[in-house]
Amino acid sequence: MFGRGNWLQVPFVIVALVLGGWAARYAFSQGMHTVIASQSPPTKTQPAPLQVAPLSGCGLGSDLRYDNPLRCQMEMRQAQADARDESYRLVFHAPDPPAAPAVATMNKADSASASGWFSLALLAIPLSLGIAAILGFLVLRTAAVSKGGSWG
Repeated sequence: MFGRGNWLQVPFVIVALVLGGWAARYAFSQGMHTVIASQSPPTKTQPAPLQVAPLSGCGLGSDLRYDNPLRCQMEMRQAQADARDESYRLVFHAPDPPAAPAVATMNKADSASASGWFSLALLAIPLSLGIAAILGFLVLRTAAVSKGGSWG
């Protein structure tokens, strides 16, 4: 598979894979550090307190029945009518939180640095295998020439 002197090529491939894996991991880590460092720190927002406006006539008595069912029906109808009016709404849930501010984008230098690191991480293993192939070729060529043979 490797050709002549294949026992010399195997260590080059193993070393290339180990160094390529290390370089890919390091480059990806540096790229992520660049991206994270360029982000603004998160702000903690407190949720608005829950606002509940109960209907006074709809309370349950000790026998688990409404205290005043007619008054409860009237209050429910009034609440529906008031809900149509925009000035008053019966709220049984927390209001929507305020809109979050826009995330600041990375500046051009950080973007270029991060894309360079990610490109290196993508190409680390193929580059290391190519370098190992060139070094293996040179070592085998040197070994063949030193033995007096010719390298095709």
